[in-house]
Amino acid sequence: MNVHKTWILLLFLLIPTILFAQKTRTVKGKVCTASDTPKGEEPLPYASIVILSGKDSTFIKGAASDTDGHFNLQFTTQKGTQYLLKASYTGMQSVFRKLDGNASTINLGSILLKEGIELGEVTVKAPIREIDQVGDTTVINAAAYKTPEGSYLEALVKRIPGMEYDSETKTLKYNGLPINEINVNGEAFFAGDNKMALENLPVELISKIKVYDKKSKLEKLTGVSTGKENYVLDLQTKAEFNGTLLLSGQAGYGNNNKKDFNLQGNYFKNNGNNLSVIANSGNLNMRTSYKDNIQENVALNFTQKYNKKLTINGNMSYHHNNQGNVSTSYNEQYLTSGNKYQYSAGNNTNGSRNMNATLGLNWQVDSMTFVNIYGNFNLTRNNSANNNRQGTFNENPHLDILDPFSTISEVPDDQKINDISMGSLMRGNQHRSSFHANIMRRINKKGTSVGLTAQYNDSKNDNNNFSLSSTTYYQLKNSAGNDSILYRNQYSSNRSPNRSQGIGVMFTHPFTKKLRSQISYNFNYSKQKNDRNTYDLSGFMEEAEVQPGYLPEGYETSYIDSLSNRSHSSTLQHGINLFFNYSDTTWNVNAGMSVKPERRSLNQKTGLHKADTTLRSVGFQPMLFVSWQKKKNRIILHYYGNTSQPSLYDLIAPTNNSDPLNITRSNPNLKPTYNQSVRLEAQNTKQGVFATLNWNNRINSQTRAVTYNQQTGGRETYPVNINGNWNMNGVLRYQKRIKSFSLNANAGGSFAQDVSLINENQTEQPERSTTHNTGINTDLRLSYQPKWGNFDLNGRWNFQHSANSLLETDTYTRNYAFGINAFADLPKSIQLRTDANYSFRNGTNIKKGEDDQFVWNASITWRFLKKKQAEVSANWVDILSQQKSYYRSTMADGFYESHTQQIGSYFIVSVKYRFNQPLRKKSVSPQ
Repeated sequence: MNVHKTWILLLFLLIPTILFAQKTRTVKGKVCTASDTPKGEEPLPYASIVILSGKDSTFIKGAASDTDGHFNLQFTTQKGTQYLLKASYTGMQSVFRKLDGNASTINLGSILLKEGIELGEVTVKAPIREIDQVGDTTVINAAAYKTPEGSYLEALVKRIPGMEYDSETKTLKYNGLPINEINVNGEAFFAGDNKMALENLPVELISKIKVYDKKSKLEKLTGVSTGKENYVLDLQTKAEFNGTLLLSGQAGYGNNNKKDFNLQGNYFKNNGNNLSVIANSGNLNMRTSYKDNIQENVALNFTQKYNKKLTINGNMSYHHNNQGNVSTSYNEQYLTSGNKYQYSAGNNTNGSRNMNATLGLNWQVDSMTFVNIYGNFNLTRNNSANNNRQGTFNENPHLDILDPFSTISEVPDDQKINDISMGSLMRGNQHRSSFHANIMRRINKKGTSVGLTAQYNDSKNDNNNFSLSSTTYYQLKNSAGNDSILYRNQYSSNRSPNRSQGIGVMFTHPFTKKLRSQISYNFNYSKQKNDRNTYDLSGFMEEAEVQPGYLPEGYETSYIDSLSNRSHSSTLQHGINLFFNYSDTTWNVNAGMSVKPERRSLNQKTGLHKADTTLRSVGFQPMLFVSWQKKKNRIILHYYGNTSQPSLYDLIAPTNNSDPLNITRSNPNLKPTYNQSVRLEAQNTKQGVFATLNWNNRINSQTRAVTYNQQTGGRETYPVNINGNWNMNGVLRYQKRIKSFSLNANAGGSFAQDVSLINENQTEQPERSTTHNTGINTDLRLSYQPKWGNFDLNGRWNFQHSANSLLETDTYTRNYAFGINAFADLPKSIQLRTDANYSFRNGTNIKKGEDDQFVWNASITWRFLKKKQAEVSANWVDILSQQKSYYRSTMADGFYESHTQQIGSYFIVSVKYRFNQPLRKKSVSPQ
């Protein structure tokens, strides 16, 4: 009894305002649909469960059934009020149940939903609700965002308000939070590879998209969250496609060596079972001028539920990518004696082959015991080459950024600091394997449980690097009084095996149905090795080829001890974690603290320098998550803190001068960095309003102090602690739909303070360089969705301002973009699509009209055969050949801008065939 009082007292100290008496009622049951199974029914996952007031149907509380169709919903009752439960699912008739009596728990058993009645014609007058909030899940109606027939998920997410999609990196965010995983009917779809889903899942499959913080298996079983956010997109497939095999094949070819081939088969069931096979090859979306661009993939994904107790899922894939680019850049470095300017131009190619396999098993041994096992294997081979030239100047020579070295001969030598021509080649092999397992056992009916966890990770990296360079120093003279020239031809081999393992134990105890606590202990041990051998091939220059990559006979005799490295380190870490969770119909609170003592050791040798030491430290990770929800209003407050220790390399590693223009050394006086972040969200889905505010701060932030050599243009850097780095940003979004029109508008702002240290003379103290970056952005989109197509108008404005304290410099950039995106369905099954975007910018160092571009794309598609299963399409991209690729950023120590060469206009013609075959028997009603 005393132990219970102690735990409750701790909780009151953390969250004193949330414990108050409420009268609640619990409703549970299972949602099913008719099937040809022996039981005559199968569960409906993610069916909508809503509690309504019996008097006026006012919304009280909502939730969704789990992957097995079960639901358990708690709501607060009022005396004298009658309540109804509504169960619904896309394509099926809704079912209502009266919640009579005063029992605290009502078990409705199985609720059977029937398929909807087919109507000759239906006129829908009510507007489609685009986004809804059900509990902690955001539900997005896919039908509210029209896309051209045959589109993939990538086209749909671009239209959803709050979705931020980067087509280059294939990264996805919702309301600023990264989407780590894409699921289908609650189960992972190529877990960890969102690109596979974005580029291959047809929009026609999707009924709804759910966005939520997916809990781990242990979090679901224990009911306690550890604070690690894992936001996912969960795609709910349409009822008419469940149990249907969907096959398609596409082939396309065009000018500029453009090609696109795709074969895929998908089979989904609403209980989460799925099977997908995808094979594609092409370069349709690769816009750089490299002629050998290609992406090839073969992949398999599956989930199989053998019964309610056993689920196996996994995927296998092979990826081959070959890509290259030609780019130029401009960099302005802030210094007290006057800025330094650097121009560079070069080309690089990268080829990679990757094989990946993942397998997971979830097993409910009995009603009290649960086992989860996960394993992954990955093998990667890389081959990259780079040829680059860069020049540094003490005055801005105002070279053409698109071709900076065409007029460099006209620049006076006294303005030049150095001129470097460099070629490099890297060949690497990497393999990784991991294994995670946990077992949980409930020890009583209240939910008290104990759990064991284990993990093992192993990786090995083997890299071979060749570099060939020629550096001219204009401010240094040789013995003859001419400019000094340094030639370097090096080869290095790196081998880095790493291994880690850990075990853990946890104890979870529910004080009440609303209040749970968990205490756990973890032990982790890891070993890292990094062995580098460096050889000077300059003595073999006559034998070596012009390009790097050639190893002459007898190269071993040119071993360079001073540039080679032996580094062996190990880390032993303990973790003690305490978490509390409180949840009712209105509040959800997670609070916790992790304390992690660790011991790290390093044994390193570089040339004649040796380091052998052991360090001990303690890290802290506090966490608080508070969510309040009432009807369609929701407010979230999230605080997270984390202590990060400086790396052993930054603390005690010997000086690395393998690159004379970029020398690095360590700092034994580094302190741990404490990172903290606060996020505040507020939304009302009924009114279509969303707002968020983020604040991030780093105490004892680690940066690199820079010592600049005026004569060579080289830099020597070392890590230091510094305070003053912080940033904040906020977004306000509004969306409204009126019949066939919808309006989406958002505005945001950001401010960041970035601090660094610069020292132009080693005898002087480094000077503090502080840069303030301010950003403002707005986005407005107006959509019209008639029956015959879709028409979007959008406009974007972005303003970035940067001010540096060292030289009192100011830079700014204004970006403007206006666009149209439309498609129309014409008679004879013909569809026209077009999109056009005009963008321009102005600001510091931007010539008027230099980066203006008008990108116009258009396509036409004709569908034929009885069920319109075949189609022929012609697609013309960047009709006016105006697309450009530029990037600009400002940091504490300088200003950076780059341009990448693009191919311009291209045309491609494609043929596609789709075949759908139901694999389930339709239920037949008795006559």
